[in-house]
Amino acid sequence: MDKTNHCFVYNTKIIETPTTKEVYFYENPIYSHTPTETDLSGSSKRKTFDEMSAHKQYDSLKRKQKHYEQTRWEIARIVDCNFDDKTKFLTLTFKENIQDITITNKEFKYFIQRLNYYLYQTKVQILKYIATWEKQKRGAIHYHVIFFDFPYLPKEKLQDLWTHGFIKINRIDVDSKENRGRYLSKYFGKDLELKEHKKKAFFKSQNLKLPTEQKLMLTGDILKELSQENIVFQKEYTRQIYDMKSLVSTGSYLKDSSVIYVKIKKNSDRLGRRTSDG
Repeated sequence: MDKTNHCFVYNTKIIETPTTKEVYFYENPIYSHTPTETDLSGSSKRKTFDEMSAHKQYDSLKRKQKHYEQTRWEIARIVDCNFDDKTKFLTLTFKENIQDITITNKEFKYFIQRLNYYLYQTKVQILKYIATWEKQKRGAIHYHVIFFDFPYLPKEKLQDLWTHGFIKINRIDVDSKENRGRYLSKYFGKDLELKEHKKKAFFKSQNLKLPTEQKLMLTGDILKELSQENIVFQKEYTRQIYDMKSLVSTGSYLKDSSVIYVKIKKNSDRLGRRTSDG
């Protein structure tokens, strides 16, 4: 069995949704490789959160908090890719003060199965959704769910299918298309410090459209194209990378490396005119 790593190098990453193009320029190239069988299986069994020392728990929370903050960006992009005039935003509550996330996640899974079967008369997953959980002040858990391409269903029927408490249909009060994902994703960033060591903090169906992503080496053509785009935001920040040479000068294997982030708003009207003009 071939266990060879296939490595490639890139210094530019481009992520596109229907309304936005995001470009990351890395000062130092990134070396990426396909995981080996050993990488995937892991060399040893990982400790659970409760088995970690206090120091390791703190590091784990900080590391995963950063991961979930990045996940909010990913969710905003997914919303942008899937949003339509049938998109619905629901909040599902439990009338009982259930605080065990394992129990509530299981009940949420059963609800999705019942709803999918009721709408489509099949056990095959057709519902398109993203969901997350949040704790109320009294400790009870509730869920925020975004359904895409969701057919009309009376609130009373949704209530019957949920069975556990009240359902609230939230208004998506956003004017511009490019801000819909950011508005909805804010509900997915709450209670980050609680979600880190819990199972299934986020849920999404496997049938969603995803943003396109390119990783490539920077060329003059890319810079020329960008100069003609509608740039709405740009910033520069630093990330830490592993560098053996920096040990001599700084005493650390890590050094700062700059990243330039550029956000571009796509002009759909302009694209439409180009198409019609031929």
